[in-house]
Amino acid sequence: MTETARRSLARLLSESGAQGLDPAAVTFSGTDDLYSGPFQSGHATGVALAAAILAARPERALKLDLDHASLISEGYRHVLLNGQSVAAPRDPLTGFYETGDGRQIFLHVNFPHHRARALALLRAEPSRESLQQAIIEWRMPVLDAGLMAAGAISAPVLMPQEWRDLSRDLPLVSIEKIGDNAPRSSKAPRVVDFTRVLAGPTCGRLLAELGADVTRIDNPRYPDLVSYRLDANRDKKEVTLDLRGPEQRAELFALISKADVFLQAYRPGVAEQLGLSAEALCATRPGLIHASLTAYDEGTVFAGRRGFDSAVQAASGMALVHGEGYAKLLPTSPLDYAAGFLLAFGVNEALRRRARDGGSYRVRTSLARVASWLLTLRHEYTPPENAERMAAMIATYSKESVTPKGVIRHIVSPKF
Repeated sequence: MTETARRSLARLLSESGAQGLDPAAVTFSGTDDLYSGPFQSGHATGVALAAAILAARPERALKLDLDHASLISEGYRHVLLNGQSVAAPRDPLTGFYETGDGRQIFLHVNFPHHRARALALLRAEPSRESLQQAIIEWRMPVLDAGLMAAGAISAPVLMPQEWRDLSRDLPLVSIEKIGDNAPRSSKAPRVVDFTRVLAGPTCGRLLAELGADVTRIDNPRYPDLVSYRLDANRDKKEVTLDLRGPEQRAELFALISKADVFLQAYRPGVAEQLGLSAEALCATRPGLIHASLTAYDEGTVFAGRRGFDSAVQAASGMALVHGEGYAKLLPTSPLDYAAGFLLAFGVNEALRRRARDGGSYRVRTSLARVASWLLTLRHEYTPPENAERMAAMIATYSKESVTPKGVIRHIVSPKF
């Protein structure tokens, strides 16, 4: 198990073109069987996390427990605020539904605006029974296209082979030099984190833990769940900006004009519409690292689709594999956390290249890329979950942080 993780790390470093990083500097431990299921979530999360830390601190050895990494992949569920759990249960309407042509579709309605859009299109009452009665009247492709056009979050439940036929074969992380300028290094890079929910903010959080000065832009129109905010936005400054106002748009661009890194997580094409493309920002801020995390990749049939970890599990075939033929979500969110850590790796590697060679850089990854990777990472068996072991792991890897919001107890990152 640990040697397989070492090989995955070596392959990730090689495929991304990272030079001077030694995978032997990382010692993996653990069995990666904390959760029941066929996928090695600890492997994916741990390798991505190790790469990000190694790129930031290549001179230091790192010890990383794959079971700890697996626990991190559901870290938001274990957050306590002033001793009280803040993990909200999944909305009862979120889940899988049968369509009229014998297919399944996944609806994600955890956020009120997505919930309202789905219910309005389907003309359904807010109950699973009413939703199912409405959905059974639709053929899956027509319904899915309608939900996407309405701005809801949905995904067809596909088999892995269907996913492979529709997705692109891309490296886990793409790091591309897109401009020339003099080398520049920064011990505490300034990061503007213009992401929300979980994957993008997780990248910003790790960068902050590694010494970056991170400013998170909060959009007042689209609030995050409390557990996400507290888990993924520790150690950051926060600025609330509504880009509909010209003064607040100007404030965002002023922050970017002094930044080393800009993080964004819009669907392909949306950043361009807002004037936040890599080309536009790097032209006015030479040396900028422009990092993008999307659900799906540009150039695929899914590119324009909104998506979260659970929706990509459905579309990629992971849900069918996990449910052994009947769609079922994984017990953790490995796509969110692994993608966030992979983006942090790409950022840190781009910063290394900027310090050595100069230049502006575009860094990209996606939940879809992580899903395709996880489909290749299977357990030979699925051990039963052990409540006592889980409780012991949570106790071992939790700490308290005093913040302006209160005392937050959370799962820690590996020591580095």
